[in-house]
This record gives sequence, structure tokens and C-alpha cells, in this order.
Amino acid sequence: MSDEEDDIILAELSDDELTLQMHDDLYDGLKEEIIEAVNILLGRGWTPYDVLTKALVEGMRIVGIDFRDGILFVPEVLLAANAMKGGMFILKPLLAETGAPRLGRMVIGTVKGDIHDIGKNLVTMMMEGAGFEVKDLGINNPVESYLEALVEEEADILGMSALLTTTMPYMKVVIDTMVENGIRDDYVIMVGGAAERGIRQGHRGRCLLSRCRRGG
Repeated sequence: MSDEEDDIILAELSDDELTLQMHDDLYDGLKEEIIEAVNILLGRGWTPYDVLTKALVEGMRIVGIDFRDGILFVPEVLLAANAMKGGMFILKPLLAETGAPRLGRMVIGTVKGDIHDIGKNLVTMMMEGAGFEVKDLGINNPVESYLEALVEEEADILGMSALLTTTMPYMKVVIDTMVENGIRDDYVIMVGGAAERGIRQGHRGRCLLSRCRRGG
């Protein structure tokens, strides 16, 4: 069978078929195909929120499962995230216009002394895709940056990333400072990176862990 015969014409697929194809295209990191498919669904009357949740978020959920299970690795996940970014570029302003529901607000950043941000960037994109407003502080953040941003953004969630074993303890510095200021229980805290093991010891409250294979 020729390559031309194997080509899939997205516009000719039914809604259900197109949605499943988008899951496959996200998995394969096909950005242009995702952009085309998003526009097709919008043209068929889909709401931006439905395109986001049923096509993009569900597709990235599959990517996340295979990443967790060691089937996919960081380079493949980055390609998938970049493909999703193409779709989000179209949907983001439309979601704002239509008043799509927001699940909450998050502040995220790599801790002081650490300049790794691949894992953080992936989490940022996934959280935005899931319906959260995210303020990305970037890399090398002291405790003051986190605390100021939490107040300014009226955030619900604090995310901290650290790849290095030497910088991972700084997460504890941030959490301890929040405890001292009496604000620890006001936020859900997410910590992640290759070096996060053991961070939850000695800490109570809502704290989520995310392991990352060499990503930061």
C-alpha cells in the first residue's frame, strides 16, 4: 500500500474518530496535525472546553501513564507537550472569552540553586491544560519569590521542582518558612524532580509528590 493511501484526512473523520486520532497524534508529538484537528472540531461547533478536555487533556493523560510506566521518556513527552502547546495556543484565548471553568491557581518554580526546568515546564503545561491558571516563576527561586507570588496570584497550589540532591532540601526551607508564617495549611504543595524522595518526612498537610526521570 502506498504512503498516499495510508494518509489520514482529518477532515473526513467523524468526531469520535478524530478525537481518537488526536490522542494518537499527541502521543507521536505531531504538532501540525493537532493544530489542524483543533480547528476542525471548533469549526464543527465544539466548545473550546470540550476540545481541551476530551481531545487534548485525555490524550496527554495517556502520555502521562506511559511516562509513569517507563514506556515513554522525557524526549517523547516533550514532543507531546509541544504538540499540545500548539493546540493550547488556539484554545487559550477562546477559553478566556467563553468563561470556561478554572479549577484553581498555581504558582510553580524551580528552587534556589537549581536551573533545571524540563519537568517543571511539563507540569506547567499539564496543569494549564487541565484547567488551572499557572504562574511560572522560572528557575533559581528563593523562598521570598514563592511567598510573594502566592499572595500576588491568590494561588491555591504551590509547586516546587528540584533535580539535584543538593537543592532538594531547599524545598524544606520553603515549607518550614510557610509553617513559621502560619500559612502552610492554606495551600496544596506539589514537589517533584529526580531528587524528591524523602521530602514528605516531617511534614503534614496537603502535599503531593511527582517523580521525574532526569528532567528537573
